[in-house]
Amino acid sequence: MRRHPELGKKLQLLYSLRLNPALKSHADLAEILGISRQAVGKWARGTETSQGDAIPLSQVENVATIFGISEHWLTLEFEDFEAKIYEKLEAESRLDIKKPEKISVSLLPNTPAKIFGRKNDLRRLDSEWNERQTNILQLVGFGGMGKSSLLNAWLSRLDQKGYCGARRVYAWSFYWQAAKSEVRSSGDYFIEHALDWFGDETPADGTPWEKATRLANLIRSRRTLLLLDGMEAMQYPPGSRHGLVENPAVALLLKELASDNSGMCVVTSRLPVADLTAYEGTRVRTVELEPLSDKSSIKMLKSIGLQGSYHEYVQAVKEYTGHPLSLSLLGGYLNVVHKGRMGDFRKIRSLLDEQEMGIAAKNLMHNYLNWFQGTPERALLFAVGLFDREVSVQNIRKIAEEDTEISGLTEELSRLSNLQMSYAVDRLKQANLITVRENGTASLLDCHPLVRDFLSDFLNENHPSIWKQGHVLIFNFLKEQAIDNPNTIADIEPLFRAVIHGTQAELYEPAFELYFEKIKKRFIMLSKGSHHTDQICIHSFFDASTELPVSVLPENAKFYLISSAAANLMSLGDVDEAVEPSLRCINWFVKNSKWLEAANTAGPFLSMLIAVGKLNYALDLIEKLEDCVRNTKNSVIVANSYSFKAHALHLKGDDEDAGKLFQKSEEILTLENPGAPVSFPTISSYYCKYLLDTGRASEALERSLKTFSWRSKSSWQVAIDTTSLLASDMQILGLAYLALGDKANAKIYLNRQVELLKEADEWLYLPSGLNARASFYNATGDFESARGDLEKALEISRRTGARFGEWETLINLSHLYLQVKEPRKARNAIKELDLVGDMSIYAYRRREVEQLREDIHCAGNSNSVTPHRKALNRLKSPA
Repeated sequence: MRRHPELGKKLQLLYSLRLNPALKSHADLAEILGISRQAVGKWARGTETSQGDAIPLSQVENVATIFGISEHWLTLEFEDFEAKIYEKLEAESRLDIKKPEKISVSLLPNTPAKIFGRKNDLRRLDSEWNERQTNILQLVGFGGMGKSSLLNAWLSRLDQKGYCGARRVYAWSFYWQAAKSEVRSSGDYFIEHALDWFGDETPADGTPWEKATRLANLIRSRRTLLLLDGMEAMQYPPGSRHGLVENPAVALLLKELASDNSGMCVVTSRLPVADLTAYEGTRVRTVELEPLSDKSSIKMLKSIGLQGSYHEYVQAVKEYTGHPLSLSLLGGYLNVVHKGRMGDFRKIRSLLDEQEMGIAAKNLMHNYLNWFQGTPERALLFAVGLFDREVSVQNIRKIAEEDTEISGLTEELSRLSNLQMSYAVDRLKQANLITVRENGTASLLDCHPLVRDFLSDFLNENHPSIWKQGHVLIFNFLKEQAIDNPNTIADIEPLFRAVIHGTQAELYEPAFELYFEKIKKRFIMLSKGSHHTDQICIHSFFDASTELPVSVLPENAKFYLISSAAANLMSLGDVDEAVEPSLRCINWFVKNSKWLEAANTAGPFLSMLIAVGKLNYALDLIEKLEDCVRNTKNSVIVANSYSFKAHALHLKGDDEDAGKLFQKSEEILTLENPGAPVSFPTISSYYCKYLLDTGRASEALERSLKTFSWRSKSSWQVAIDTTSLLASDMQILGLAYLALGDKANAKIYLNRQVELLKEADEWLYLPSGLNARASFYNATGDFESARGDLEKALEISRRTGARFGEWETLINLSHLYLQVKEPRKARNAIKELDLVGDMSIYAYRRREVEQLREDIHCAGNSNSVTPHRKALNRLKSPA
């Protein structure tokens, strides 16, 4: 008989239930016991000389103490052991009826209190939560299958049981609007709102990526039930990225929680989240909602109050294929229009030839609109559908009372008394067309996304004047609601919504003016915004059929939007997608003799080309734009052109020509007055890096400090400044201090530049900052922190396609592994370096790489590291 039967299974249960929160695996237990991880594994599986399922007698007491359990429990059969563990948890009030510390579920859609045919799904949800084996559970089903209703029903069930051990319950719906709407749910706003709710002191600080990491840590710090409804609003449609989450912060949060979560996250979507595929079957599980059975469908129709024969019920249910939303709309329609007569369903347009889920709902909507023709109910339903999310009756009244009288919308609504408005709301609610949620004194109206989709299509195609004029009213309403000086995503969100409603009203020029003046100038340019949210807003100006800005915009505005979209793509790491629009803008500006615009667009594009490993392409483009630069007749642009070319030549290994061009640039940059308007940021960091890489650290420090002196005096050289440029200058300043042995100042500036790059949402250039800081950690002997930064830089470089960053990081990792006497890892890093592609044009580190290969070879032969030359004892500064 085994001393501790099924020991491996028992240990896994202890880890998963977090009896000791510090222990998640055999490795953690082994570390506390001071033994090897393999030794713990052998306790369970045995060896050639032991049968397994036995903890050594000398360790039994230690193991029991670590988990806070009785030694005797380890000798029980697994079922009895499991029962003891759950009894212990109950005694500690972790699975009792005690209410959570904090609950927020009001942001879920309002759905009927009673659901049908979902008992097995409810049991599955209970099981997944109570067994604590699943980090994320996906509920997947077609639109209208009742995913949100199932969530709400389960929450009500949990509420009766005190939420079964959840210490916090937080719910969010991304479906404030329909799938076809240009208004896409803001993942950044969700992250910021959740951070605030979970107690983060500065929810607006940091990039979406950094915020998501903080949020994940807050969520898993206590056992949390997180409910994310309508994730499809955040996912890519069919194509190469089908099912992936568009917003990088939300995608990162999901992956973080999939890998480690003390509670459970429930996601509802029309399609599985592709980002979670790697975790499926282990810590992520998927439940696909099936159509309702005939029995459940009949029960649902009877609950609405319909009357008819069993045969009539069966016929209707067969025709509506168990689709809950369609059945709900059918029941509501028969109730309101046909006085509850089940048999009258035959008078509704036949659906027998329809196959796609949701078509039945749309056909029912046609019947409803015909029935409500000329009534306030129809006008109210249109108003709810025009808004992109839940809207209060009070705000609908405000819009209806505007001077613009719209037949079929405000004309009918403006005449309603409070009693008549209440009656119209009740009629639509009775028909199951809208939901009503009371929030204090406000009545909030909403409708199902499929209903909103239908209303959008119907109004756009059949009543374009209501569609356009209605969105004009909402555009003006949201503009008035927005604050003048937004500082957070929450502050700016009404402006983004206003712009998109403006484009839906075809007010493209006023919407562009609002976007440019209130968002781009005051918010995004200050690097407080999100490239992702900005991209969604820009997209609303584009014609879907041509993938170009709408033709009514002035040409300047069109190409401003294209260049802004391209810049966002660069920052978010979608470098391949950024190339074509960037070149299109540059070529158009050149063709139309808009020399300054061409030069200004080319600057970020050239930086991107260098970052993704296309140095030759960058040099070719610089030469092609030489006439353009001259034609600007702007000395500042000329100085930047010299600087870009010099930087590229330095990376190519041509330091002599690079030095000459840098001197020409410096002659202009150090003038008291450039004699030309400053329309583009000047770049000092390239020259300072060149000085540093060529062994002139003191000169690099002096020149870096001059840049900061310009900032303190608000000199013309920094008349246009960005967070990214400030980060680059701090990076070189920190590296210069490090090279001169001033580690205190190096630490300050190298830490700050990483924070700034994250703040600016600069994914493409963040690896450079992490490499720079790793050089500080390496120089101070903090090899673990250096490794952490370099591994993070490598991951980001590969995700964004920054081949130059990947190449530099692998070089620096190889150096690090040699220093910590891990030659095999150094050799593997060099092998990976060879797989990056042909980077031979980046010759400025060629000799260093050759020496590195030789050192690795020697280390492999002698099992010891050949001393590096002093110049290689530190990691080279990144570009």
